[in-house]
This record gives sequence, structure tokens and C-alpha cells, in this order.
Amino acid sequence: MRMSGSIAVLRGRLWGWRRMATTVLAAWLLATPALAGMRVVSLDMCADEYVLGLMPADQIAGVSDRAAVPESYYADRARAFARVHPTLESLLALHPDAVVRTWGGDERLLSALQQRGINVITVNDVKTFPAARDELLRVGHLLGQDAQAAAESRAMMASLDGVRPIGKGKTILYYTPSGYSAGPDTFIGEMLRALGYRLDTADPGFFYLSPEVLLSATPDVFALGFYDDPFQSRRAPGRSALIRERINDRPHLSLSGKMIACDAWYTAYDLEALSQSGVG
Repeated sequence: MRMSGSIAVLRGRLWGWRRMATTVLAAWLLATPALAGMRVVSLDMCADEYVLGLMPADQIAGVSDRAAVPESYYADRARAFARVHPTLESLLALHPDAVVRTWGGDERLLSALQQRGINVITVNDVKTFPAARDELLRVGHLLGQDAQAAAESRAMMASLDGVRPIGKGKTILYYTPSGYSAGPDTFIGEMLRALGYRLDTADPGFFYLSPEVLLSATPDVFALGFYDDPFQSRRAPGRSALIRERINDRPHLSLSGKMIACDAWYTAYDLEALSQSGVG
């Protein structure tokens, strides 16, 4: 069966990355010594996912106070660990060798930690699956978990290989209960392209769609983000009867909060499952 153009492009980019992986990883190994046996604390939910997804349990000193919320991908794992608010006192009490963050911790806190010899590892934002794989391996190396990161990378690749192009070139519009949408340069856009859809907008980044604009939109399919969250779904305009009727008039698929709250490698796992669900 002929592969859709979007899937072929995505796989081509990923295989191209594989050809460079040995050189890139060798450079990391030379540039940054891995710290085996380090104690680690994560400062925010998206950093939690890297720590919980890569670190052995006995090396996790603590996770953020949002690690077990419903939209956290590894919420079940998080319940086994101390959950801390990122203050200097609470972090020092855990005696970490390193902290991992995306947005967590202000400059004053991070500087104070570094002055005390605690390594600060910042996770970079990603907008494509090749970048997500790159970041997974980079952070895994900094955490001394090259083997686990490589295993997750292989699992990500296998899941992407299993994604069915259910969109078949149909147009799709992403929408959240708070009224926001996403453009083609976002990780949401990357996910929807991997499913074989064409975004119904060329606007970059995340942007607000007024009810009037949404009601006049004519995508083939709606992609609904965070509609599985009862709190989010109470927000206007997401609770509007007119908007709900408009969405229900067209095919739609749901992207769970766990799947899209953070942009990272494990999104591929749920993307494969979603593509097997028969939504199109």
C-alpha cells in the first residue's frame, strides 16, 4: 500500500536522523561526563516526565508538586515519590546532585542551586519528532541513562512506524475548551501531520479563535485538546452550546491531556493507539 506523503516525509526525517545519531552521541559522550548514581529532583510537570521515564526509582529524590495530576503522562509512577514545591529549602532537604526543569524554578533559585554544586539540567522545547528524539537522548545522557534513553528512542520509532495515516489528506482544526488553536509549526501540528491530516490553518504557534471564527470554520475534522479534562471543559467558549453543536456536526478526534500537556517522545505511544482507533 502506498504510504501517504506526510508519513513518508516524517519517516525520512527520522531515518536521516538515525544516520547522524552515532556522531552526535559520540560528541555528547566526549563533551559531558555522565554522572552514574546521581540523585535527581524534577521541578515541573514536563521535567517530571523525563525523570520518571528514564531514571531508576532509587535515584529519584523527588518530583514536582504536579507530577501526579491527571494530565501527567507518568502520574501513576509519580505517586511513589516525594512531591515538592520548588523552593531552595525543600530542594536542599532532598540532597540532590541534579535538578531537571523545563520552566520550573526562577533564576534566583537556579543560581542558588548551582552555587551549591547542584547541576541544573534544562529540557529544551521541541516541535518535531526528530527533535523530541534528539532531546530524549541528550537529557538521558546528562542523567547518566544512555541505555534507557536509547530504549525509549527505539520504542518511539516503533510507535511512529505503527501510526496509521487515518487523515488521508483531510483538513483538521485543533481546538481547546479555552478557545485556542495550534499552527503547523507546533508539536500539535507535527502530531496531526503524522496522522495524515492537513492543518486547516497556516497561522503560526498557538492562537485564540473567537467563537465567531470557529463557527464559520469548515475543516473536515476537529481535533479536540483537553476535552477530557472536566475543569477545562467548563471554560467559555468550550462550554458554549453553539460550539459544541458545531463540533458534533463534524467528525472529531480527542487528544487527551496526557498526550499533549508536554511535547516529548512518549506522545508517539498514544499517537499510534489513536491511529488504530478507527477515527478518520
